Amino acid sequence: MAKNPYIVKRDDGLAITKRGYKFLQNIVTDPYGDVYAFTDEAPRLLAAASMARLSRSAQDLRKTYLLEFAIAEAAAPEFIEKIVAGFGDDSVKQLIYVLLVVERASNLLTKKLEWGRFAGYLEQSTRYIYFDQKDESGRYKYYIPPNLSPEVKLTYIERMNAIFNNYSYIVRELTAFVRLQTKEPEDKIGRAAWLGATRAQACDAARALLPVATQSTVGIVAPAQSVENLIYFLASQTLEEAQETAKSILRESKKVAGPFLKQVERPERGGAAIVYRQDTASAIANLAKSYFGLFQPQVSNENEVTLVDWWPKGDELDILAPEILFSETKMPIKMLQNRVKIWPRKQKLEVFNAYVGNRLDYRHKPGRALEKIHYEWELLIGYGIFRDLQRHRVLDMPEWQRLSPAYGYDVPKLVKESGMEDMFKNCFELSADLYDYMKGVGLKEETPYATLLGHKMRFRFVMNAREAFHFLELRTQPQGHPGYRRVCIEMHRLLSEIHPLLGAAMKFVNKAEDPELTRMAAELATQRKLALLKQENPVE
Repeated sequence: MAKNPYIVKRDDGLAITKRGYKFLQNIVTDPYGDVYAFTDEAPRLLAAASMARLSRSAQDLRKTYLLEFAIAEAAAPEFIEKIVAGFGDDSVKQLIYVLLVVERASNLLTKKLEWGRFAGYLEQSTRYIYFDQKDESGRYKYYIPPNLSPEVKLTYIERMNAIFNNYSYIVRELTAFVRLQTKEPEDKIGRAAWLGATRAQACDAARALLPVATQSTVGIVAPAQSVENLIYFLASQTLEEAQETAKSILRESKKVAGPFLKQVERPERGGAAIVYRQDTASAIANLAKSYFGLFQPQVSNENEVTLVDWWPKGDELDILAPEILFSETKMPIKMLQNRVKIWPRKQKLEVFNAYVGNRLDYRHKPGRALEKIHYEWELLIGYGIFRDLQRHRVLDMPEWQRLSPAYGYDVPKLVKESGMEDMFKNCFELSADLYDYMKGVGLKEETPYATLLGHKMRFRFVMNAREAFHFLELRTQPQGHPGYRRVCIEMHRLLSEIHPLLGAAMKFVNKAEDPELTRMAAELATQRKLALLKQENPVE
């Protein structure tokens, strides 16, 4: 084996040579300090492989890299496979990230792609993009299940095209209607912001008409471990689109993180994980059908927001004050709870107020002691609103029911004012007819594609009080969609009834009526930033 020019072994351990430090200058941000990052010059597999050695090496990680990988790049995949497969260190899969893009995913698939908690997601927004563009073949961008018979496919395409024609007309006309109601600014920056804000307001109202089959692009940034779990989840679904996407994600991810995903294709690991998920899901589906198969959901006057439960029960100060003080004392929690419980309310309130502090921005959140309290919610909301709320990945038990037209829909105020209510409702009639037709020919798994983003569905989840600060304050900002703003304002009202101090501490929950052109302020800020950047970096 060739001599390593980057590191030498001495009686007192390993020492980095001058050539080694020069080499390190390219692959880490600081060859000498205690804190550093790997640069883009360091091959991702090699960086991950060296980090995988952390738990079994007492050396400076830079020395490990120079000793084991700097002149033996081919060793990285073999080493990673040995650690993952031989020692079962699944956490090693967290060391490398995969940047995935899924094009032409239906809006049914997008929520399955975004199911995992430990990943980041980006998606084309129905709030800012007109979804009436056609592809190269002149077809609107919607998913067509490959298992449709020629007759069913013809009906499917006919109804989808009719819905998209109506959507295209309505979203464009709504944009023109909004712009007629508001004054166009004369300055360039103001006009650009006005164009964006009016477009967003029209899209907000019209997006309810988009079929769930509408295709979008989803970006996913995830560690290999999360990619592996996503593959298992998608492959275990009964939906063909999900199963085929699982295969594609595995195929493409192996090209950049192959050694981390070896076990996915092993029958005793990946195969068994998929079968387990399929078996349990099938068993529960069969039990639910046997017990409740005759139940038919109907349009009703149920509340849009229900606070199902919360825990622990009791006064919020009695619950939170000991949790807040725990880290600064030496008492066991039970002793601390008993002592604090007999305090005067004023004393407990002093602790609570000090912990919440002087919040200057909704991004300033109190500490993790608030995670003691949990709330269970059930929402009966439009699928479009659900799409916005589901992306909060700190939620526990996020579950939703199969889509159908059964619970009805709402007609936005803007649509009524514009005089296009009949055309709007016609889209839902077309959708319901297509749904019933597909159900009648036995396409149970594919029927949700026929529903629209405006159709209501059930969504339930649990969140702790600290997450409630983030969730409710963020989603009630003036530039938010009026649908989810309404839902979150009601959630805050119900929360405040049982925990008034926590509710009051959420000072950035915006309860104001939807202002005209709610996106205007945000659009103005964006245009001003762009103008400033243009001044700083003028194009030659």
